[in-house]
Amino acid sequence: MGGTKIAAALVDRQGGVHSLQTVPTGTPGADSLRRGAEVAASVAATADSRGFRILGTGIGIPELVEDGRITSDAVVAWTDAGVEEAFSAYPPIRVETDIYASALAEARLGGGAEEPVSVYVNLGTGISHYLLIEGRPFQGQHGRALMSGSTRMTVLDTERNVLVGGCVEDVASGRAISERYERFSGVSVSAGEVFERAVERGGAARLVADQSIELWGHMVANLIDILDPGLVIVGGGLANVPGLIERVGDVARRAVWSDRARETPVVAATCGPLAGVIGAGLTLLDRVS
Repeated sequence: MGGTKIAAALVDRQGGVHSLQTVPTGTPGADSLRRGAEVAASVAATADSRGFRILGTGIGIPELVEDGRITSDAVVAWTDAGVEEAFSAYPPIRVETDIYASALAEARLGGGAEEPVSVYVNLGTGISHYLLIEGRPFQGQHGRALMSGSTRMTVLDTERNVLVGGCVEDVASGRAISERYERFSGVSVSAGEVFERAVERGGAARLVADQSIELWGHMVANLIDILDPGLVIVGGGLANVPGLIERVGDVARRAVWSDRARETPVVAATCGPLAGVIGAGLTLLDRVS
């Protein structure tokens, strides 16, 4: 599950993806849940013809999840009871955050497999992260060790002598980038197109794009300073913007406190747009024999 689309597939233990299908997410609640169940059923119907046996259902959603239970309703507004009913044909069911799923794929099959400690950063409809330790995302005590993008930061504006605060996701998520550009220009386009216009036309698009990259870079620098990873892996839909990861890395290297930390590589995720669906499958497969 994502903020804009649902991807479903048959995923094997090696992270192989078969019979991938995608549909728009739809509206929160019953509509998106119905769409998710329908596309999952369509994919499952191909299992016999491919010689696969379905072992269960792994789901990644853009909500907070604690020990497999949904604890927020900010984006898709699914409930535990709704999920149990909608996907009852293919038990057992395991739910995790969508970012956990992507981070697990990168920890197991991507750059995180090469480093004992790394950080996965997601730049997309939402902004988030996971610390990866020995091939697994670290979830914290309550499954919420991922909220770098939505954590409110407060600093002192020394010119005006006032405290100012905000969070990265409110102004530099995919949705926020589109909304900010629309306020400046009166034109509604996707965040990806804002970055395209920044190159082609400059103006408001360049301002929004440059500010977003600066914010992401400082967020990555904070993660490097606080968590001391050997590698930072950047994924999510916006990571596909040409040159974006290099620019984020440049900002991060300027902003980190330690000279030694400036050597921390900032690289592109390797699982690409399949990371979420791969990780959703792996999170279920990890729990079944």
